Amino acid sequence: MVDRREKLLASKPAAQAAKDAFAAEYAAGRNDLAVGLGLNHTGDDWAVTVFAETPTAAQALPDHYGDYPVEVRVTGRTSAH
Repeated sequence: MVDRREKLLASKPAAQAAKDAFAAEYAAGRNDLAVGLGLNHTGDDWAVTVFAETPTAAQALPDHYGDYPVEVRVTGRTSAH
């Protein structure tokens, strides 16, 4: 467990840079996508996480960006309370 945590901590700067580049390329100027950094489905590496309002907003997104999977979640419209 400690080895996995250390690996994730060591690789976070590169994953963050990939997430930022992905956001600049695919989400800049769009209010129907939000991009974050999370863990992949197995929890052992980073993934670019995208929250899309609609399936249409998610259509043109790749399933990988560089070395990282892109995990898209269709959330519907969101609002702040």
